[in-house]
Amino acid sequence: MIAEKIEALRPDFEYSDEDDRVLLSVGFTASFFFWEGHTDAKRKAVVECIEAFEAVFGEHLVWALDEDTGRWVKLSTKEYPSARQQVSRMDENDCLSIYLCSGEDNQAVSDYAVSCLTERGWMSGKISVFRFQVPRDQVFEKKSKDQVLDLIDICHRKLKPFHGSAGFSAISTYGETLWEPEKLDVATRYLTLNSVSRVDDKMAAPLGIKSISWLTFVGNTLAERLGGAEVFDAYCKRFGVTAKRFDHGLLFQADDVPGLGPIAEPVPDGYLKVNAALRPLRAGNFGSMGSGSVNGEMRFNAFTTDLWIRRFDKPGIWPPTTFIGLPETLPGSPPRKKIKLRTGEECVISGRYRHPGFGPAEPHEDDEAPHVVLLEGDYAPYSLRLGPHGEYLGREAVSWELASTL
Repeated sequence: MIAEKIEALRPDFEYSDEDDRVLLSVGFTASFFFWEGHTDAKRKAVVECIEAFEAVFGEHLVWALDEDTGRWVKLSTKEYPSARQQVSRMDENDCLSIYLCSGEDNQAVSDYAVSCLTERGWMSGKISVFRFQVPRDQVFEKKSKDQVLDLIDICHRKLKPFHGSAGFSAISTYGETLWEPEKLDVATRYLTLNSVSRVDDKMAAPLGIKSISWLTFVGNTLAERLGGAEVFDAYCKRFGVTAKRFDHGLLFQADDVPGLGPIAEPVPDGYLKVNAALRPLRAGNFGSMGSGSVNGEMRFNAFTTDLWIRRFDKPGIWPPTTFIGLPETLPGSPPRKKIKLRTGEECVISGRYRHPGFGPAEPHEDDEAPHVVLLEGDYAPYSLRLGPHGEYLGREAVSWELASTL
């Protein structure tokens, strides 16, 4: 049984402190990145998603983090206002920031959690996120699995996300930056295990998907990068991938059940196929999934983040044979000559392609130009024109420039 096999690996992927508090483990997470989180309609949808989670798993929730004071509040005291109460007194420039979790100790990993962080009206290009997590075993028992899948369906239909994902992830405490070295460590041993971050994922989400997971959702707007939902659906069939269609997007499932993907085992074929189909929608310059090192400990940087994101592209990309001496810039070799790839053309040189409408990055500054990683046989995507809150304004054909070969 898959569940028993995963539990047998628990000593390898679970990290505890000297007081036996679990600080990092594996849980089932679902993340939805969506626009217009500043509006009454979308806030109402968020509230309904939170209440849907509470209706099924609310008995397990113990703590709320009061973002205004930084204080943890026990839900049993009734001091923390509900999401619906908070929304009732907000205007469009407020942010709905909620974090509810289980556990007797709010400094340890929570089996159950639900959270959201929405954009403000005055912001431009900043997306909103809704996320929940439940224990691993919830997706192996039929009743609880059906409840989780129903909840995912509710969130998809109400939030109409730009993109999203669900599957097993490395989960840690609310203060997740403290356990970034452990997240990197466990990522080197499990390929289909996702690595999620409340802050970094939200910042980069408008650039495209970070990585596929057991379930990966692509909204109609993002699908416009390859000609729209209908055309993209047909494109995916080239890779043997069939998506479940919604009015607002497509849902891809990589395997029958979620898994960890131990490094010594072959990657399930479904993950490879979905990854190949969705590769033109990925953010080609995601940045770093880790923050700066404090005492020399290893964390994800831009170089290793890019390797991890491309882990399904070819065998041997991830993990690196050594972390010693790796650069912090993006991997790849400078092209020998200028190569351009027009939207809709088939890639013949595998590499990282850069949007030409941006000037060169300043020394020691991040390159803000959109990038896309394409392998031979992939089709070059459009560039999307979006309004301040993700309003679809159109798509533009681009002569992508080869920035580095891979």
